[in-house]
Amino acid sequence: MIVKEKESRCKESMRMMGMNDLSYWLSWFVYYTILNTVIATISWAVLLINVINYSNIWFIWTYFWLYGEAVFGQIMMIQSLFSKSKFSGIVATIIYFGGNFLAFPVYDDDVSYNLKLILGCLP
Repeated sequence: MIVKEKESRCKESMRMMGMNDLSYWLSWFVYYTILNTVIATISWAVLLINVINYSNIWFIWTYFWLYGEAVFGQIMMIQSLFSKSKFSGIVATIIYFGGNFLAFPVYDDDVSYNLKLILGCLP
């Protein structure tokens, strides 16, 4: 969505009307945080039914919410690199799903601790 706004120059027109950058980025953050909270809560509520029996339920919800916020940050970083919305969507999807394959070395015993630490910081 941010790349589409870049293409349509919507941000520049809002800036000409007097909107500052803080308001613009804060609106995106609030929008995605509310959306993330709803999705994390629904996912958490579904898992409460006979799945989460021995874990702290608030820890699980916090994990879902923080994962969603990390993905939001990754989306914002990737979208800032591109100017075409079609291309950015394809590359962002490849990077997201490709990042899931980086989790395999974390479970391998032969991988060094430092590499596991670096890969563990990725969302």
